Amino acid sequence: MYQYLINRRLFEHNSILKKYHLRLHSFNRYLKRRNILCILCLLSLVHLVRTWGNRISFGQYTYVFGRETILERRTSRFHNITIAQSGSLRMLRFDMYGVESIIHVEKPYVILADYIRLQLLCLLWNLEPERILIVGLGAGVLPRVFHYLSPSTIIDIVDIDAEVIDVARKYFDFIENNMTRVYTEDGRHFIERQTSNQYDMIIIDANTVNGHIPHVLRTLECLGEYLRILKSNGLILVNYPYEQESRYRETYSRASFKYIYRGELPNNYVLIGLNEDAKVFILDELRIRAGALQHSRPLPEMNWIEEVKYIHNGNEDQWNRSATIFTDKFHEEFIGTSEKN
Repeated sequence: MYQYLINRRLFEHNSILKKYHLRLHSFNRYLKRRNILCILCLLSLVHLVRTWGNRISFGQYTYVFGRETILERRTSRFHNITIAQSGSLRMLRFDMYGVESIIHVEKPYVILADYIRLQLLCLLWNLEPERILIVGLGAGVLPRVFHYLSPSTIIDIVDIDAEVIDVARKYFDFIENNMTRVYTEDGRHFIERQTSNQYDMIIIDANTVNGHIPHVLRTLECLGEYLRILKSNGLILVNYPYEQESRYRETYSRASFKYIYRGELPNNYVLIGLNEDAKVFILDELRIRAGALQHSRPLPEMNWIEEVKYIHNGNEDQWNRSATIFTDKFHEEFIGTSEKN
């Protein structure tokens, strides 16, 4: 009898243990499934963050680096060049991460880069210039749009890197013709051998590593050369990084510009320097002239009037007036992420 009771108790106890074991097993399976789901959600979130963080927006268009196709990589004397494409956006990069230019392959006259839209504002002073000099070709977007807006203008382009010129032709539809001419040459050397008073506009968009202008193109002496080859009513427009802004501003203030405008963008700015006989317009006048351009020279997805809001009187700006100017006497090379002071 006792043995029966013992056996029954043991049976009941084992049954309870089996129930608890089954419940524990089910709970463990639930925890494993939940952990797997949590891990999957976490991985999805990490992928989403990386995807969203690894992109650049250009208005309504977005370039996603994680989904790009590398079309070609090549190395020149001056740059490691990458041509890549994400969707309909094609990008030119220097040293892998320095975005030099970008186009929409199906909409060649949609200007994605904000600084190029600012560069076009030089047409507010002269709608049909006879001759323009552009130092730095990049993907060739600026000269292509200039030729579209003013077909009678002679456009001279200078770039020191033959590989960049070849890439612009091969991947970015840059085309030379009798009005658009490109020279493979050091920009400073080209400028110094030009005759005086021949250009209506000079646009400097030449970059080294991380968007810095070569030293020989930013010195006080070089500014004098720009002014020499400009017509008396001409202007110069230069695209600068914000780094060492006071030095750039002070160098410009020492040159013989009649007036200076400044255009501000999130990552860089432009300086527009007027020669002695160029017309000085107040901002309201520039808006009126932009309205005329909007009517006579429309560009897809660009509002000329809206772009004027980035321009203001550079003479009223505040900067360090004791900043060291850039000069030919002291050559400065780019060092890391900063420069010599």
